Amino acid sequence: MANEHILAAIKVGMRGEIDSATVYESAAETAEREKAPEVRDFFLERAEEEKKHYNWLLAYYKEISGGGQPGADLSAGSAAGGSPIITQEFLRRVGQNRQLSAALSSAILLEATAVKHYMNCAEEAVQAPLRAFYESLSAWEDKHYHDLISIQEESERYFWDANNWKPF
Repeated sequence: MANEHILAAIKVGMRGEIDSATVYESAAETAEREKAPEVRDFFLERAEEEKKHYNWLLAYYKEISGGGQPGADLSAGSAAGGSPIITQEFLRRVGQNRQLSAALSSAILLEATAVKHYMNCAEEAVQAPLRAFYESLSAWEDKHYHDLISIQEESERYFWDANNWKPF
């Protein structure tokens, strides 16, 4: 019974990872059309990281559903990349493009939802290894969330300028 709860929580996480990868891939396609290779590469890197997270969660799901016990080694799955180096040109391109700005907003929402989901799971977990598992997953997503919030905040001026909204 406890494993069913764990499996359900992992499935929610897997869905979020796929949704995030889809948003990032769409943003990369938009950046490609806009001839913004730096922005394209950023979103492609994010999509690949989300796919790694998904595949890692899928392997963990299979392990648990096959009778394994919670407490997997998180080192392979939880390694998050460093903060991206963001240039003013990157911020301008993201801020001035409505599709890229919308993708950024969507990604922020997905990351925030994932953080909340994993923290709730951690709070409900009785076993210490399982609690650590969910806390690690939350840390993945919290890092992404804060990186994206920073980009959104720093590109805001370009967004309002491109949309001719004053008083900026």
